[in-house]
Order: sequence, then C-alpha cells, then structure tokens
Amino acid sequence: MIKKIIAAVTALALAAGLCGCSADEKPESGKLTVITTIFPAYDFARQVFGDSADVKMLLKPGQESHSYDPSAKDIVEISGCDLFIYNGGESDQWVESVLKSAPDISTFRMTDAVSLLEEEVTEGMQEHEHEEESDDHDEEEYDEHVWTSPENAAKIVRALGNTAAEQFPELSELLTANAGDYAGKIDELDDKFAELLDGEERYFIFGDRFPLLYFFRRYGLNYYAAFPGCGSETEPSARTMTFLLDKLKQQDAVPAVFCIELSSRRLADVLAEDSGLQTVEFHTCHNISQDDFNSGATYVTLMQRNYSALSNVLRGE
Repeated sequence: MIKKIIAAVTALALAAGLCGCSADEKPESGKLTVITTIFPAYDFARQVFGDSADVKMLLKPGQESHSYDPSAKDIVEISGCDLFIYNGGESDQWVESVLKSAPDISTFRMTDAVSLLEEEVTEGMQEHEHEEESDDHDEEEYDEHVWTSPENAAKIVRALGNTAAEQFPELSELLTANAGDYAGKIDELDDKFAELLDGEERYFIFGDRFPLLYFFRRYGLNYYAAFPGCGSETEPSARTMTFLLDKLKQQDAVPAVFCIELSSRRLADVLAEDSGLQTVEFHTCHNISQDDFNSGATYVTLMQRNYSALSNVLRGE
C-alpha cells in the first residue's frame, strides 16, 4: 500500500513538472541527447555513441542509487531526449510514471538484454524488511544488478548498439562498430576473470550489501554477506555478526573481508579487525565517486581494478 501511495504522489509530481516546462530545446552542438539513470548505462551509452551524442547521467556521482528520485528538471530533460536508457527493476519504479506521462520517449532498458536471476538470501544474511501490507509481496523479485557480470555487460552493450543503429540509421555503422569494440574489451575482461577464478572453491565474505549475484553466478563462486543487494545499510544483528566472524575463521574462506564502493565500510572494518584480515573493496560499478568520475573511469577500468584486487587476495599478495 505504501509503495502505491508513493507511486501516485510521484506520478502527480511528474505530471506537474511536464506541464510547467518546455522540453523542445535542443543542444547547440546539434548532437543527439541521451539521458541515462545510473553509471553503467551512462558509460555504455558514451562508449556506443562517442562524439555523436551528449550523454548525461541523472544519478550524481557519490549519490545513493537506490533512493534516487527524479527532479522536475530531470523529467523535462527525459521527455525531450532522443534516447532514454535505464536499467529496470525495483529501483526504477519511478520510470514507469515518467513513461506514462510521456509515452513517445524512445527507451532502452538494460534488463531486457539479459536473463534475470531471482533475488537470493544466503545463510546468515540479515534480510531487508518488505512492506507487509503490499499487494505485490507474493510476486517474484529479480536481482536488478545485471551489469555486474561482464558477460551480461557485453550483451547489454551490443544490444544497445543494435537498438541505437535502428533508431538512428544515419549513424548505424558508427554505433555498431563502437558497440562491438567496447563489448570486445569487456569480453577480454570476462576471459581474464574466468581464468583467475577457475576452480576457486573458497567462499567470499562481504561485510556489506551483496549486489554481485550475477558476477558470482557467472564464475561459480560462493559467498556469505551481511545484507542483500538492495538492502538498506542498517546495524547488523548480533546473529549476523557472529555468523560472519565464524565463517571468516574457517579454512575455506578467502582471507579478506569485502565491501562495495561508496558504503560506510563500518561492518567490514569491524569484521576485518576482529579477524585480523584486510578490508578489500569490490566495485560494483553501480555508481562512482566524484574523483573517479572526474578522472574518466569506465566500466572496463573499474572492473580491471576489481581484477587486480581479487588477484592479489587470491594469490596471497
């Protein structure tokens, strides 16, 4: 019920924003305008379109992605863009209200390009609370972090290239070539990860949320974590803390405590200190810091960073 009320209020705000502003303005550059929601969509779009489009990311660097709400200005920009790229999933429920208010927007949804996995709760994980009164609680919930698998990321890039080539035929050769080139670089990363992680039977401990189901399924890895991928960052229960500490002491644990980017790291640091291990960041590429954004970080460079981190831990360096 609460979600429905929020959706209704959001829809009214979107309608008011659309009625009060004009979306006919085009950039002076004469380039296409592509609006994206999160960093993976932004990076894939700028790689595919290159200099042929002005690409904007709505989520600000460093901002919490799961709590993003669009401003009226954001909605107006979406309604006037040439292509709107979003991920799909629970965090993008607001998009449906936008599309209903402006049904002629050309869109690309990343989750349509890959097979989806159901959300997973592992032993010891502290589940996030669901809306008990929701009418939708019996529906299957899918993990929305599809890009974390390089195999999926390459599929999304190629699918985006095909969609863009169909929509902008005058640029089709450029768009398909750019998509193929970037997807090829991601394929190379996929091969490197597969070689590094081949036969790895130890489990990984995340003292954090775990939005890496697609990555771990891709390479057949095992894990335990404090919270699900979309869980809110709360204080863990004593049961969760005790469970993870016990798991870290076992011989079949990877000797490190992992955390994700832009998190507080509080729990991961406590687990690392109590177990005498190091805290290691695994970048999910969901969003990036302002410094990474300014330096031109890409999905590929962030995944290369992950490769180096995993290689050092697994090889005991």
